[in-house]
Amino acid sequence: MQLALLCNKPASWPNSRVRDALPDPLREWLDRQDRQTRNEALQTLKRVDRESGWANAVEAMLSILESTGGADRAGVTLLAARLAEGVAGIEYDDDRPDPGEYDIAFTADVGVQEGGR
Repeated sequence: MQLALLCNKPASWPNSRVRDALPDPLREWLDRQDRQTRNEALQTLKRVDRESGWANAVEAMLSILESTGGADRAGVTLLAARLAEGVAGIEYDDDRPDPGEYDIAFTADVGVQEGGR
């Protein structure tokens, strides 16, 4: 209910209960956004809360923010749905290839002859 009211009156953000209920990194990011970006993020939070629950919506938005520096609707929606369904994140083995090894092909002096490609 509070989130819906906030989305209708986004200027009340500084004094809202929603703001107080968010984790520090997410709250601080929203504080720094312009009015339009903050309103879009709050609309996303409202939609995802309705579809996947408040805890999943907040966790998803925070995770997307930490990994991308923003809170895009598609990423938040998808991650929150996965969290709501109990789908665990993908765990990668430590023995995965090092992409830096492939840089050698592009940075090593391979002795290209004059006039060659």
